[in-house]
Amino acid sequence: MIKVSYKIKAILLAVFFTQIVEVLLLQRKYDLFTGGFLQPFSYLTWQDRALFLGISFWVDFAFFGVLGLVWFAAARKLKINCLLAAYNFIFLSCSFMGIWLAVKFKVLEYFNDTLNFLIIRNLGGGSLLEALTYAADEASMIIIVIFVFIVLYWIGLRAVKLSMKNTSDSKSYIGSTNPWLLVSFILITIALIYYSGRSFEMRYGLGRKTSFMLISAALDSLTDLDRDGFGAFSYISDKAPLDPGIYPGALDIPGNGKDENGLGGDFIWHGKTPDSLAQISVQSGDHILLIMLESARADLVHKKWEGRTVAPNINELADTGTAVKYAYTHTGYTASSIKALFNRTISDETDKIPLIDFLESSDYEISFISGQDESFGGTASSIGMDAQGRYLFDARSALDDRVYSSKAPGSLRLSEERIVQQFFERSEELNWDKPQFFYINLQAAHFPYSHPKMPGIINEKPIPRSEISPENRKMVEASYWNAIAVADQAVGDMINHMKNIGMYEKTVVMILGDHGESLFDDGFLGHGHALNKIQTHIPLIINRPGLSIQCAVGQMDMAELLVQAASRQFNPVQWDDKERAVLQIIGDLQKPQLAGIVSYDEVRTILDFRNRRIFFSDLERWEDFDDALQYKNLSKRVKTLVEKWETACWENHISK
Repeated sequence: MIKVSYKIKAILLAVFFTQIVEVLLLQRKYDLFTGGFLQPFSYLTWQDRALFLGISFWVDFAFFGVLGLVWFAAARKLKINCLLAAYNFIFLSCSFMGIWLAVKFKVLEYFNDTLNFLIIRNLGGGSLLEALTYAADEASMIIIVIFVFIVLYWIGLRAVKLSMKNTSDSKSYIGSTNPWLLVSFILITIALIYYSGRSFEMRYGLGRKTSFMLISAALDSLTDLDRDGFGAFSYISDKAPLDPGIYPGALDIPGNGKDENGLGGDFIWHGKTPDSLAQISVQSGDHILLIMLESARADLVHKKWEGRTVAPNINELADTGTAVKYAYTHTGYTASSIKALFNRTISDETDKIPLIDFLESSDYEISFISGQDESFGGTASSIGMDAQGRYLFDARSALDDRVYSSKAPGSLRLSEERIVQQFFERSEELNWDKPQFFYINLQAAHFPYSHPKMPGIINEKPIPRSEISPENRKMVEASYWNAIAVADQAVGDMINHMKNIGMYEKTVVMILGDHGESLFDDGFLGHGHALNKIQTHIPLIINRPGLSIQCAVGQMDMAELLVQAASRQFNPVQWDDKERAVLQIIGDLQKPQLAGIVSYDEVRTILDFRNRRIFFSDLERWEDFDDALQYKNLSKRVKTLVEKWETACWENHISK
């Protein structure tokens, strides 16, 4: 009879637990074994399922095997009873893996697979700590879970100690490791990881497994000889393993004959284009009221919720002025969107003239009034909101009026009513014989789409944060559209005030969103993790009629459009180009997960850097990057996307 050691039993129990839980969660999330809507691949034959489950079991065994070797070696050295060591290993392994899988798949229930710490940091205005602090509102639930685990551990420990009394150490068997068997196991594991990483079918499922990701990342790091982030186990191979300047997604230096990033050849840079805003004659123009709506989707215009008009004031502006049909965020994050609007770039630095500097040179007086803490993400400093001679009122300026108890920058927020009140007060202080610029930031539609002081205009029962889930999608939507209605009411109050003081006809009003918002209508919640219409298409409305804009407009373009409208120097030729594309990024500019362009009629071309595949929205299909370059009807779009991204990266590089 084969004697199985406590070590092997403990490792196998941890593996079986992980297998069962993770496979069930993968099936629920991705329909991995049955196929489902929008799923690019599933294991539909018994052979494919068996192969996936077999490799999945092996890598889990390898992962927990390594942990077990270290754990039981330490137990042997410390002379800990093998049964107690096995119990602690099983409990800790299953607990930590169970908690991790629960958190991971709960997060992915709201977001999609592009989510990583970089994206979480961007959602937190550039600070990972702020993002995690904002997300940690369910602290009481965490405390309860910890308490339950402590109780369960104590109960199990008592049972183990009772068993130890009836089992002598001589009958306990911790086992030893055969070195040749261990070496063979390691070599087979390496071969399986390499094979699975090169197979799309296996990588699709295994790449979502914790053990596979960790082992693959470790092996990739060990084989990354030039330390450029890409080793032998990267799916997209490093074509120059000893050259740290050449790797997938690298900065492509123009004109050196090298294709550093492997995207269609050496980058050709045509030099910086002249700053078209700087070419507009400096002169005093109309007053400007620039209103940014947090998380505003483009479909808010003429939106009805259960028969009630959501945004009547914005609708009137759109009907009597100009509603730009195709307006977009570049990044899907609040801080970077505001910087793109004012600094006219998605780079860290730029030599373009910022909007506020141009307006000040045109003798405008500058006022910023915001419902959020503009220090969040470094927005105030990077734009110069707090520079001398400029007026800044944000959520830090009225702490006693905040809608939440937290004073953390990511949570600090003022009601729309308080912002309107401040707008009224500031407008009474100004000399309206001098051109005035107002920037207003309304936070109504920020997650969780309500606050204690928010009125119920079209929905009187906002969904509690703890109940936000795909199953309660309709309640989520009701809360969101009510928040938009509240923002619209604030817009109406400010416009009426301008009319009452006789300044509306002399004022250009521009309303836009920082980014869109998924409300589970595409299967996900939030923003900044997908390049789709719901998350990146934003409203752009100007109260000036007759502005013919026949192109896609990005936030970097909006400053110039605003100045042209206010100075009455609108140039229709400049805005008549349906081929013009807006660059969009998910992640970091230099190392994005996704980069895309979107043009008139919502035509998108999206490159996924993780698998080197490219999506064509009008064709509704993915293609391999190199294959797409060979198609006549697709290659131009691919080259345009690559050129726009490489240009942005290079200009960011030389501006530092």
